This record gives sequence, structure tokens and C-alpha cells, in this order.
Amino acid sequence: MTAHVADFVAAHSRALLLIVLSFALAGGFFIFRLPIAIFPETNFPRIVILVDNGIAPVDVQMLTVTRPLEEAIRLVPGITNVRSVTSRGSTEISVFLRWDVDILNALHLVQGRISQITPSLPPSARFYINRLTFSVFPMIGFSITSPTRTMAELWDLAYYNLAPRLYRLPGVAETRIVGGRPQEYHVIVNPEKLTSYGLPLTKVVDAIRNNNMIAAAGMVQENYRLYLTTVTGLLRQREQIEDTVVSVVKGTPVLIKNMAQVIPGERPVYNIVTANSRPAVLVNVLQQPDGNAVEIAGAVNQELREIRRTLPPDIELAIFYDQSILVRDSISSVTESLLIGLLLSVAVLVGFLKSWRTTVVAALVIPIATLIAIVFMKLFHMSFNLMTLGGLAASIGVVIDDAIVMVENIIVQLSLGQSPPDAAKSAIQELTPALIGSTLTPIVVFVPLVFLGGITAVFFRALALALVTALLASLFLVIFFTPVLARLFLKQTGRVGDRPLLDGLDTEALDLRKAEQAGEGWILRNLTERYEAVLHWALSHARLVLAAALLILGSSILIYWRLGSGFLPELDEGAFVLDYIMPSGTSLQETDRVLRHIEQYLRETPEIENYSRRTGARLALAIAEPNTGDFLVKLKRDRKRPLAEVTDELRRKIVQSEPAIEVEFPHILEDLIGDLAWSPQPIEIKIYHEDEATFKNVARAIENWLPKIKGVVDVVNQTIVIGPAVNFRVDLQKAERAGFAVRDVAELQTAILDGELASQMIRGDRLIGIRVRYPAEYRSSIEKLKSLQLTSPTGVTLPLSSIAAVEVEEGQTEIHRDNLRNMSAVTAHLSGRDLGSAMNEIRNRLFKEISLPAQTEIEFGGLYQIQRESFLGLTQVLLMSILLIFVILVFEFRSFSHPIAILLATLLCGFGALLALYLTGSTLNISSFMGAIMVVGIVHKNGILMLDAEKYFSARHYALREAIFQAGRRRLRPILMTALATIFGMLPLALGVGSGAQMLQPLAIAVIGGVSISMILSLLITPVLFYWLRQWGL
Repeated sequence: MTAHVADFVAAHSRALLLIVLSFALAGGFFIFRLPIAIFPETNFPRIVILVDNGIAPVDVQMLTVTRPLEEAIRLVPGITNVRSVTSRGSTEISVFLRWDVDILNALHLVQGRISQITPSLPPSARFYINRLTFSVFPMIGFSITSPTRTMAELWDLAYYNLAPRLYRLPGVAETRIVGGRPQEYHVIVNPEKLTSYGLPLTKVVDAIRNNNMIAAAGMVQENYRLYLTTVTGLLRQREQIEDTVVSVVKGTPVLIKNMAQVIPGERPVYNIVTANSRPAVLVNVLQQPDGNAVEIAGAVNQELREIRRTLPPDIELAIFYDQSILVRDSISSVTESLLIGLLLSVAVLVGFLKSWRTTVVAALVIPIATLIAIVFMKLFHMSFNLMTLGGLAASIGVVIDDAIVMVENIIVQLSLGQSPPDAAKSAIQELTPALIGSTLTPIVVFVPLVFLGGITAVFFRALALALVTALLASLFLVIFFTPVLARLFLKQTGRVGDRPLLDGLDTEALDLRKAEQAGEGWILRNLTERYEAVLHWALSHARLVLAAALLILGSSILIYWRLGSGFLPELDEGAFVLDYIMPSGTSLQETDRVLRHIEQYLRETPEIENYSRRTGARLALAIAEPNTGDFLVKLKRDRKRPLAEVTDELRRKIVQSEPAIEVEFPHILEDLIGDLAWSPQPIEIKIYHEDEATFKNVARAIENWLPKIKGVVDVVNQTIVIGPAVNFRVDLQKAERAGFAVRDVAELQTAILDGELASQMIRGDRLIGIRVRYPAEYRSSIEKLKSLQLTSPTGVTLPLSSIAAVEVEEGQTEIHRDNLRNMSAVTAHLSGRDLGSAMNEIRNRLFKEISLPAQTEIEFGGLYQIQRESFLGLTQVLLMSILLIFVILVFEFRSFSHPIAILLATLLCGFGALLALYLTGSTLNISSFMGAIMVVGIVHKNGILMLDAEKYFSARHYALREAIFQAGRRRLRPILMTALATIFGMLPLALGVGSGAQMLQPLAIAVIGGVSISMILSLLITPVLFYWLRQWGL
């Protein structure tokens, strides 16, 4: 079979060169056409349903909205969990599905179930349904401020001028405007005059509605033509509103201006939005799921530059968040690491091969394999992101392994006196089976990832696919391209000179050894001689070597237990989120006062470039109360302190000066991933109990206890109490006698407080609301409301207090439910401590130090739960990979001794990975865990090469010990070359320069550690284990 392959390569060398060149050109073409993003685009198996139902009380909202929706949605196939938060007039339901469920189909089914029960839900309920991807969050945001303009003017500018210009940009999916107040006309009614005319407020509202409309009256047929008949009466000016007739009293028309004042106003909004401490309107831009973040951000920035030229000088546009900066920096840092790693790997080849021509023949495999992988990335609709580029960067050392082995073998054949065509043919015949086996086995390491679910699969499936395509491309190139280049560029070197004969070697072995020595420098020659002596000693003292292997295994277990663990590596993203919550019931004004103090700290921090603040609104898809919100802070690129130091200092200042406010400092990507999975905090202690008072007490106790754990910061009790309420309890009999229904009182109260949106005025391309409301003093005094004179539809006038009793109700608690069970939670972040050790201490101390009432259940969620699920999945991937490798090795070697020796030595390389993580202060997270899995796929190739050479010599009737000895000496140089090429190829990533490299730094450290120790294990432990197993007859 291999002879046929060699003949095919020799016969079709020109066609093979043309094919490779075509793929390389296609890859170079697609480099500039692949989308660029921070992470692979994916559909998270979560659907979020937000329901706005006015200001319905929490218990009413739960009974009329939340529970019916939960019960209906549970019938959708594929659902694993339903979690909900019920607040005053608001419900947020998160539907979690299996990762293998078609999310679009599930979305349609959820929408269908909601449609079926909509008739039974309150008519005032409005629904917003979203499926979650990375693209549902803003990728760039900017603020609009002005020292002279009103918020209505800024909102108009954003909505009618800026947003349409941004929508026309390719890749822009949505622009979300936060803050500002749309312009309206307010009809401020004089209550005394309204009462004097004996008119209810609803008459004013109806008058405006009835005189501002377009109606279709029907069709008229005349002279063989059909006409549509419309009736038009539109209000165009404020004066027309003032002249609108409300009623006729004693034959005299009563106009709006007789009882009310019409003034320009703004829509009532109960939030505050600022940017750099000034009132602002924020515009957040969302990209299409398949959009190129860098190109979209560039287009948005260019459009903003054009817009700035046309704006008045008092209006300022400032970008407060730009994800493309992190994307560019991350992609740039990983790309630089890839190129530097390539150069370092080439330097290793030059050092060993001592020939630029030979080095080029081997090294060309790396860029061409990468270009071919890019072609397949385009076919699979992938993007350039941290994971795919990380896979390509990690492939450098692995891809060049096979090329090194092939070129090194061709050089030996040329040194034996063969011509370049014959040398290439001999190398193909000798190495093809081993190369196929050594390439397939690292590929099967990643096959189990296909069956892995969760966030880990989202991240590393793309990395694995990029790496696998590069490996397959390299296998093709090594067999069909590298020998062709060797025929063209390498020359016959003839037989080597005489050297002293080595005892026990036949002529073939002697020639082979002389050929190897011809290409060795004095360093490698001395190293080879020392290795021969060590290998002789190891084979003679197999039991001591095996004891050392057991010691390595024990040390690995010890290091594992001392190694910290986390979920994701920490990234310095150049920006952070500051979430905050004030005590329940805090007014918007008091919350704003405290936050202005915090804004002062932000202004005084030299590393901060700009920031935006939302109060009563949130960055995420979540319910927001007036006492909650967040800052989005952008740091300077040339700052001296890292992000962690900046946030630690701010946390200390805020806690000392404003103890009433609770703050959190999540990283943006961590917060984004947490929001997607609804596990935003690293630590989440969930409390279940049927009695609300019980789990509130338990949550309070845990909240007070949790700061005692070292490293725990930003403790937040998620048992949120909504502010107090004033309830006007209507006496039904008195109201009925006066001609009032409860709905009449409610509508009157709405008009008095927020105002009743009577209609909308069309002015050009804009709609301006017309809102009827009472003077401001009635909106700030309960006593004023009680004494307010109301007129019923029947004409009866009386004070509100005569038909309704005023009751002040304490704040209600938000209701959190998990799979239809009431739940509360306490969350926290960490500073200066790893997640694993902190959670172990919490689990050990919580049940001892806090007395839990009977029937109280405690569960641990947050990123810790995701970490455990990820580690479990990755462990299963590792075990399945080992099993698949074993099966392939059994087929390749047709024995058990070869696979067992290779795999045992490979698993011992985990010691190097763990030791490297421990020495560098890294934690065991999903990135380093993936690196450990990659070590299994990489280092066993050395074992295959070693024992394949043993098989070669055994087939020539060498004794077992001598065959192993010759194999070790034969494979010393290629094993050293491949290991060092891999180490130096991963070294730039391991240094973690740049935010993108930080994400992959633990992976690179684990790979370097494992590959470094593999040089010893593959050259000593593998042959000794194999020798010992053969002696035992396996």
C-alpha cells in the first residue's frame, strides 16, 4: 500500500504542487473574508420571556401571569429547567433547553404556547421573547450629551437622526436607545376648574381622542370608479389642542384652554442615564449574528465621524464601550503569538537541521496547512475568534511534527547515498503508516467534543475543529507535498566517512547510524551518547524506572489537590461593569445622589477614560427597579495599573464611604457569559423552602456570614424587596352609589399620576404624544390625592377619600422560582482567590456554622456549577479519548503491549502539565483542562514513533533489547525536534501578552509542561514500559 502511495507521489508531483498551491491561494483569499468575533457564534439553549404588566402587585402578577406561563411552557419538548423572577408588574422567565434541541423550533413552540393562553392573561400584559446568542448584547455603544439641550431634544436626535443612519450600515441588527424622554404635549388640568364644570377627567381624554383621528368610512362607487372614503381630523398645532371642545355646558362650548394649560413636555420615565456625570442618551448597537464585529465597529466609528461634522458644537458623541477593541487586541495578540511561535519553531529546525533549504522544506507545511484550514473554516461558516485562532496557534507545533519526521528521514536516506527521488520514496514507504496513526490519534482526542454540551463545547469545539483541519491538512502535505519539495530542493550527500564500528551492529544499522551522525553537531552527538548510556541503564533497571513512574503518578495527584481551580482565565478587557443596588424603597433622587458620589470616584481614577450609568435600567435582559442599575466603565489603553487593581481600589472607596449601597464588579465577558447562562456570579448559594419568611431569614444569615470567607467580595442577597406602595382601597358600595366603578378610579389615578396618553400628534415624520395629567403637586403628596375632587360619569362630585381608604403597604419581595419551586439566592464574587478553594471552604463551613431550619434545601449554582459541569464533561472527553486512542493503537500495532506502554507514558505527562500550572500560579480551568487533553493527543505521537521504530528493527530479527535500543537512538533527534518545536511554538501564548493570549495562556502552559516532560518519558519510560510488558508476555 505504501509503495503505491510513493509511486503516486512520484508520478503526479506537478499536479500535487498545483493542488496545494490552489488551496493556499484560496486560504489567502478567505483570510480577509471570514467574520471576526471574540467568541464563536452560537445559540445558547435559553429563551427569555419578559412580560410588562404595568404596576400589578407581585402576588397578583405571580397568579395571573407568571404561573400560567410557567405551566404552559413546561409542555414544550426539550426543556430542562424553567426559572422565573416576578416583580411588581414584571415577569422574567428563562427557559433552558438541552443543547441538542433546535433552538429556533423551540422558540416557535414557546411562542405558540404563549399564544394559546394569551386570552386568559391580563389584557395589559405585553410580551418580549428573545433567544440568546452573543449578538443579543451590544458590541458598541456611545453617549449623546449636551450642556444646553433637553433630554427630549437628545432623544429626538438619537431616534430620528442617528439610528436611521446606523441601520443602513451592513451588519447592524438593532440600535437600542437608553435614556432620554420623547417629546410630548402635556395637558395640565386645573382640578378646581374641571370640578366647576362638573366634568370628569375622562371627558378631556375622550375629547382629544375623538378629534384627532383618521377613519375609513367605506367605499363609494361613482362613474364606474370605486373610491375609498376617509374622515380626517388631525391636531397639528398646540393651539388646536387648546381649542378642542370638551363639552357644552349650558349651551356654551367648554374648551381645553378653559380648564387646562397645554405645554411642551416629556414622557414620564423613571430612570436616570448619565455619561461622564452628565445627563445623556445612550445608543447601543447590536450586530447581526454572522456579522464581522471589527468591520461593523469600524463602519459605526466612521459614520459617527461623519455625523460629528454635521452636529452643533454643543452636542458631544463619546464611545463608552467598543467590543471591537477587545476583539482587535485579542485577535492581534493571538495572531502575533502564532507568527512568533512559527518563527521560533523554524529556529528550532535550523538548529537541528543546520540547513536553511531543509528547514524551508519542513517549515512550509505550517503556513500552507493553516491556509488549507482557513478554507475549511469558510466552508463550515466559522469565524476568526479566540478559539479558532487558538486552535491554529496550537497546531503549529503539532503540524510541524510530521514534517520534521519526514524531512529528517529523507536526510538520513540521502546520507545513505540514495538519490532525492529514491530517498523521498523510501521515507514515504517507511513512515506513512506511522504518520497516519500518529495523526489520527490526536484527531480522535477531539471527537468526543462533538457529544459535549454546555459552554465548554461552545468554546472548544471551534478550537478543536480548527486544529483538526490543520492536522488533516498537514498529514496530506507531509505525504504528498513535502517529499515533492524534498526531491526538488534537497541533494544527495553520498556515503558518510569511516567511523569506529559499534559492537553488535549489522551493516544496515551501521550505515543508518553513520547517516544520522553525519547530520549531527557536537552538542547533539554528545547528547546522543549520553542518552545511549542512560537508556542502557534504564533497560537494565526497569523496576527502578517503573518505581520512578509511580512516584511521578503520586506527585501528579498531590499537585492536583493543591492546584486552584476556576472557570475561565481572567482577562484584562480594558473595561468593566459596576452593578449596584440601593436599599428597597430608595427614591430615584436619593439613588442618584449616592451614585453621583461614586461618579466622583470614577472621575478621580486616572485609568478611567469614560463611563456611562443607568439607574432604573440594566445592561442585561433583566428586570430593573429604580434603586438598581449599572455603570459601564472604559479604561485607558496606556494605563499603568491592571483592571483588578483599579476595581479593588474603587470597591474599597465605595464600601467605606457609601455602606448602604451594594456593588459588584463583574468583568464584561464574564458578565455576558453569566447572563447567557443565567449564572452571572462565580458564587451562588440557592435556598429552597416553602415558607417565604424562612428562606428570607436563611438568606440574610448567609449574607452576613459569607464575607467571613477569605477572598469573598461583593456579597448580594438576591431576595430583593420592592419599595413600599400606596393602595387606594375602594369601598365598592360607596363608589357604586356615586356612579364610580373601580376601573374609573384606577383610570383617574393613572391620569393624575403618570398622565393618560390621550393621542399622538403627527408632525412630519414624528409622533408627539398628547398626555393629560394633573399638576405636579398632586404627584408628590398623598394628602393632596386624598382631598382630590373627582367627578363621576353621572356628574357626582366628591373627594377621593370619601370612596377609597388610603393604605400604605410595606415593600413586597420579588418571587424567584426554579422549576416551579420558590427560591432565594445569595451571590458573591472573588478577589485574589480561586473559585475551587473558596467553594470548598464554603461547602465545608456553611452547614456547620449556620443553623438551617427543617426542610431547607441548599444548592450551589453560579459559575461554580457551570465549572463542575464543564469539568465533568471534559473528564468524560478525556476518558473517551484515551479509549479511542487505545483502540486505534491496537489496530495499528496489533498487540496490547505497544498501546499500553504508549498510553501509560502519555498519561504520566499530565504531571508536567499540572506542575507547569502550579509553578506559574495558574488555575485548573476549562482552558488549562483543554490543554491537558491536547497533551494526550500530542505527546503520544512520540511514543508511536519510538515503538514504530522498534517494530521496524524487530522485523529485521533484532533481539528485543537491541531493537528498543536502536529505536530510541533512531528517534532521539526527531522526538527532540518535535517537542522543542511544539514548546517554542506555544511559548508566545504561554507568556500571555495581550487579552486574547490571556484566554489561551493556561492551555499553552499545560501543553508546554506536558510536552516538556514527554521528552523524558517518551525516550525512557515508554521503551522501559514496553520492555517490561514484553518480558511479562503481553
